[in-house]
Amino acid sequence: MALALAGCDTGGDTDTEGGDTPPKDYRAIVSFAGGTPITYTTGSEVFITGRPITFAPFTMAKYETTYQLWKEVYEWAGTHGYTIANPGVEGHGEGNGTDLAGTPAQRATRPVTSINWRDAIVWCNAYSEKSGKTPVYYTDTTYNTVLKVSTNDGGTATAADGAKMKSTANGYRLPTDAEWEYAARGGTQSTTTPWTYAYAGSNTVGDVAWYMVNSYNLTSSNADYGAHPVGTKAANSKGLYDMSGNVFEWCWDWFGSISVSTPDTGTGSGATRVMRGGGWYGDALNCNVADRNSSGPDSGIDGTGFRVVCP
Repeated sequence: MALALAGCDTGGDTDTEGGDTPPKDYRAIVSFAGGTPITYTTGSEVFITGRPITFAPFTMAKYETTYQLWKEVYEWAGTHGYTIANPGVEGHGEGNGTDLAGTPAQRATRPVTSINWRDAIVWCNAYSEKSGKTPVYYTDTTYNTVLKVSTNDGGTATAADGAKMKSTANGYRLPTDAEWEYAARGGTQSTTTPWTYAYAGSNTVGDVAWYMVNSYNLTSSNADYGAHPVGTKAANSKGLYDMSGNVFEWCWDWFGSISVSTPDTGTGSGATRVMRGGGWYGDALNCNVADRNSSGPDSGIDGTGFRVVCP
């Protein structure tokens, strides 16, 4: 996978609500050197014996995209030629996605949800352009027309569904299925990043994940019900938070069966896009680092968000 893209912006978007010491930087990134994983692992559909996967260096957001960051870019996009179908929600079920006034401050630091896959890649382009970077997603293979429109159209292929990824661009994008799992497992295997962990950094799901038991099987009036502010469970060995639980995360790939001949970027077509990591209403199995789920690119629900990667 030759996605040799150049550095991410790490500035801004910090918050001191809740007594963070020091305050969290919700735009922070974690770097991965690239290369080839040392070995493959049983129980993974992506890292299977005989399937060669080589990563170019990349960085991944330390946190799931917060509503605060989403809203900032969403509003900028609306005045710069972009049309993003869904305004997003501050975590789950509440907040109309247009104004934080009158809502608890912590809602801004919950992951954005209720956005579809198309919204996510168009937002990535807007985030890139707003940050002075080259957008990654285009409507054509000559990379002349930046993808700027997402829709909720179901059952009909759209320009977003056929998006072309410019591998030499230095902008923001969704992780591939393989990048996501590699990062969730802590990068290349070593004594400090054992790929035997069932979840992102632990064999005990509750240590690292907000999921069905501690978030969904509660009354809606319980403070622990639903999606949580990002980064409130333990991180994995690379310092990534919520790779297990909180919200499912969109990936770039079409969903499909993987064989040794499948390219690093997954199958070339399909009906649904990959989602990873499990969420607040999912069970422990969904939070497993090897578990793969999917949904239609037009589907936006209150348990699905995303995080970005770039070079």
